[in-house]
Amino acid sequence: MKIYVVWTYLVLLISALVITGVALAVRRQSRVTRSFSVEEQAQDARVYAESTKALESTVAEALAAKARDPRLAAMTQEDLVYEVLKECYDPEIPLNVVDLGLVYEVKATSDTVNVKMSMTSAACPSGAVIAEDVKIKLEDAGFPNPRVEIVWEPAWSPQRISEAGRKALGI
Repeated sequence: MKIYVVWTYLVLLISALVITGVALAVRRQSRVTRSFSVEEQAQDARVYAESTKALESTVAEALAAKARDPRLAAMTQEDLVYEVLKECYDPEIPLNVVDLGLVYEVKATSDTVNVKMSMTSAACPSGAVIAEDVKIKLEDAGFPNPRVEIVWEPAWSPQRISEAGRKALGI
């Protein structure tokens, strides 16, 4: 019986010490952590808004300079999609999906962009990654609602690789 009383007091003592330690740590941290006044929060919001505005103007200037490129200005929407897709690579083959011959069809409208493409094989482990990369690159380029459809007919073959792709691969 005496042993149970000792253990009970020990458990209560340890619990009290842990609770006291946590309370002291929280109190000490509250002195270290600074709370911002309303004026400081407003100043932070102003600085953030200004930096965001500066970033937007920089990006807008870069896009405007690219838009002035006469070669790009003369392209159709489908051609522009192909240009964006040239930035998407198969992670297993150091070649973009256009030169690799994976893109079968592109249809661009004002509401959506549909891309039909294939993979080098049905067992390609990177298929989902490549399709998602295509979609993200098109969204980032400003194309609305990109949709990527993986098709298997006609089956991809090395003959679909472009001349530039053949040179890049050394074949």
